[in-house]
Amino acid sequence: MPYIRTLLTLLLHVVILIPVLAQEPSQPVRLELPFTSENIDVEVIALPDSSLLVYHKSSNAWQTKASFHFTKYNSQLEQVWSDTASLSPDSYYIRSYTEQPYTYMVFGADDQQEYTFVQLHNATGQLAHKRYELDPLDAIYEYQVLHGNFFVIGRNKKDQKQLMLYLNPANGHLKPLPSVYGDESSFSDLLTDPEYNRVDAVITESNGRISRLQVKSFDTKGKLLNNYFILQKEDKSLLNAEVTPGDSTQKLLIGTYGTRDLRYNQGFFTAPLGATAIADGEFYNMLQLKNFLKYMKPRREERTRRREAKRLKMGRTPRYHYRLLLHDLITTPTGYVLAAEAYYPQYSSNTRNMGIDRTITLGQLQDGYKRTHAIALGFDKNGVLLWDNTFPLVGVSTYELTHAVEVQSLPDGRVLMAYPRDNTIIYHLMDEDKYDREETELELLTYEEDEKVIDTDQAGIIRWYGNSMAAFGFQRIKPKNGDNRMVFYINKLTF
Repeated sequence: MPYIRTLLTLLLHVVILIPVLAQEPSQPVRLELPFTSENIDVEVIALPDSSLLVYHKSSNAWQTKASFHFTKYNSQLEQVWSDTASLSPDSYYIRSYTEQPYTYMVFGADDQQEYTFVQLHNATGQLAHKRYELDPLDAIYEYQVLHGNFFVIGRNKKDQKQLMLYLNPANGHLKPLPSVYGDESSFSDLLTDPEYNRVDAVITESNGRISRLQVKSFDTKGKLLNNYFILQKEDKSLLNAEVTPGDSTQKLLIGTYGTRDLRYNQGFFTAPLGATAIADGEFYNMLQLKNFLKYMKPRREERTRRREAKRLKMGRTPRYHYRLLLHDLITTPTGYVLAAEAYYPQYSSNTRNMGIDRTITLGQLQDGYKRTHAIALGFDKNGVLLWDNTFPLVGVSTYELTHAVEVQSLPDGRVLMAYPRDNTIIYHLMDEDKYDREETELELLTYEEDEKVIDTDQAGIIRWYGNSMAAFGFQRIKPKNGDNRMVFYINKLTF
């Protein structure tokens, strides 16, 4: 009997342990390319067929000579095809967009009105490129393709406001699209919907005191189809939103709202696109979210909730202030996931030494954007909030306001968030609203166990396919025997 009890206990432990072990990410394959960060620029792009497109530019120190390479690797990081393009040496990568069977890439140049568009056939690697003069622009922010037609959001060179353009690459026809008007207006989202042959642009309009949203829909040739004005609720200003795909009768806006200070978010909202008034939508303030404040220490969260609940009961505005950087909306089989990063600007003192014991302060300089936490909210197809969860971000900052965290919806319904830190990946798996405070760290593996990573540069991570992400960057590696080597690595991570 003792033997049987021991065996049953062991089997019970194995049953409990198997799900835990199954959650450990694996690194089934790694690719190393002999690149150095001093003279090579690299971009890694996930393709819909579970492959990766790797672009790299190799140039001399004076940027007078350069070669441009495009290589496709399959899901096992084996080369499928490779090709080159004869672009101007001053060309630099800006954005890419995949519309099967092609991936389109846009490159800028020293001349801020000249842009080169590259078209790659994903299956064969057949390549074509052409340079266009986009005279109204001096920068490109967003770029998408619908049935071979280009839609570009950039900066107007005359007044520095945001501008949206339609470009027909077949004949070079360029047309500004009616979009942003006010000084404080900007684009919140751009979504191409090939199933319904339309492009939806979400625009935030503000006069500095109140903010509202409108959605403009265009056909494949840039013709305006519809213009939706989202009416305000009495005490709320709509700040930013993502639009869902689908028929116009099914489309939703999912975004953030504020109150008096338009710099800060007070909560989230969902609303049907065709609503006659925003009152038809749902509003969720920060206190209604189960896990939004979990990045705080428990006592601080408790004090914050108690204080803010008292203010709301007295009819006063909340004191919590959050700036949120939204991610693209993720469509799931049951609804949608909206992710965002909470951030605040960092400042450093600008001082000048005037001599012995004399230093004057000239003011403060903005020194990037620091994150406090990332959040994910799950909605059903009607825009009803189902759950929320939080990923605390410790010591995470970016010089420019760009996404620091990658987000991926896994086939089993969990949401994965991850970001690189030196030779490790910090990640968090969200199972709806089940909060886990522990930070999980994964060290990236090299080819051999006895190798040591000396340093890592320009580390990144992107969502790939299924349960897999791709981590990449430059590394200097010291083997057990022999000289150090410099490589650009790609590690496949399967969760």
